[in-house]
Amino acid sequence: MKLNFVKSMLIAASVAITGVSFTSCEKNKFDSGEGNFDQSATAGALNNGRPCVSIPVNASGIITVSSLSNANNWLLDGVAYVAPGQTLTIDPGTVIVTGATKTYNDPAFGPQTLAGVLVVPKTARLIAQGTAGNPIVFTTPQRVGCSSGTCSTAGQFGGIVVLGRATTNRTTPVRIEGIPQPAGTDITFGGTANNINNDNSGIIEYVRIEYPGYRLAEGNEINGLTLGGVGSGTTLSHIQVSYSADDAFEFFGGTVNADHLVAIGTDDDDFDFDFGYTGTIQYALGLKDPNSTHSTSGGNSDSNGIESDNDGSGSGANPKTNPILVNFTLLGYANNSNLTDLQDGNRWRRATSLNMTRSIIAGFPTGIEYGRTTGITNPSTFVNNVVHGYTDSVEVINTPKPSILFGNINNQSVTLANNFLQLGPTTASNPFYSCSTAASYNPALLIPRSSSPAFGNATTYKGAFQPGQPVWTAGWTDFNPEFCCN
Repeated sequence: MKLNFVKSMLIAASVAITGVSFTSCEKNKFDSGEGNFDQSATAGALNNGRPCVSIPVNASGIITVSSLSNANNWLLDGVAYVAPGQTLTIDPGTVIVTGATKTYNDPAFGPQTLAGVLVVPKTARLIAQGTAGNPIVFTTPQRVGCSSGTCSTAGQFGGIVVLGRATTNRTTPVRIEGIPQPAGTDITFGGTANNINNDNSGIIEYVRIEYPGYRLAEGNEINGLTLGGVGSGTTLSHIQVSYSADDAFEFFGGTVNADHLVAIGTDDDDFDFDFGYTGTIQYALGLKDPNSTHSTSGGNSDSNGIESDNDGSGSGANPKTNPILVNFTLLGYANNSNLTDLQDGNRWRRATSLNMTRSIIAGFPTGIEYGRTTGITNPSTFVNNVVHGYTDSVEVINTPKPSILFGNINNQSVTLANNFLQLGPTTASNPFYSCSTAASYNPALLIPRSSSPAFGNATTYKGAFQPGQPVWTAGWTDFNPEFCCN
């Protein structure tokens, strides 16, 4: 959630769909002055041989079918809503892509033109349960031959929005940002009356979301996966968001837990927490790409691994935003060049609480930043983590050092981050991500070797990947964009 910023919107990037191949799409890295990249006018199209069929909806955009099979490539025309009280089931291996754009006259923000947005309102459920070998993919139409002529870029697929009835720190239900409200459909989340903390919005598992994100207006944005007041009865597991034009994952309050999350090439924040989110997330990976665009605020980078606020004003509203984060790996850049693209690996601000353990944060100008504007809220814990920053490992801003439980924190400032981290099988390995090397990128590079400060046994290692074990990204993720970086 950003209150004041100028957003860089487009990333010239593309990620291949599992099991198919396509020709190279070349990008010219030309910054227009607005953070956008020019690209070639032609692109290799991939065609999986399936027909491209619009998801059936009524005049209000409510989906009128209960399931989507993998026999078709399904087009999301404009914004489509699962009917309240109903369940939409998506078969493993199904591909859903951006369809026709539609213009909506939003009473708060005026006309909005959108496409490729799936909304799961309160009381509705989405069962998108892929498998490691047959994930469900939300992407752009170029990937499957439903469109041709241009490369995929961030923002060409809208995103997924899930709304629930679990607790937030707002006194009344809040309308989710970024989407219009159709007649008869409630697009608010949370609130103080009749909170259902074990609310079940369905299952999202073994799913990739590629090139999502919209910035419609200041403070009115769609992320890769937006979660508003989602309850702990919901399953979020093995989800990758690639090249989002806003945040990859944003949690507005709620109690939902999640595991095995991946964010690559995000323009803004990999993980963003607001409005009293209190769930647990274990095993998560965030990789910045030097070839992506990156959000700015006041002329400076606003692109973080994590950003967390209690709310936009830094109030003391309860419950406090207090995610429990375990086994994260958040990596910026391999060396200290072009660092103006990035801000913090872990940015805790505006009265948030925090609980982070057994994680790796490296490759950002500042590893972790505490206390901008209104400080952080106690009790908070940050222990057994490995932290690196090119300028500062830990920075406390505009407030006395908070009464926070620090313990066993390794921190180091070095020119080449992996000289300190020691990730990967050899001293020459480089665990950092770039589209120019993505074709051969292997998450096994992220496993701590025995000389690493993150190395340990099954209960003591730090980061997203356990030494001596297969990486959990195998089979269902995709780190390989189709274009060449020049």
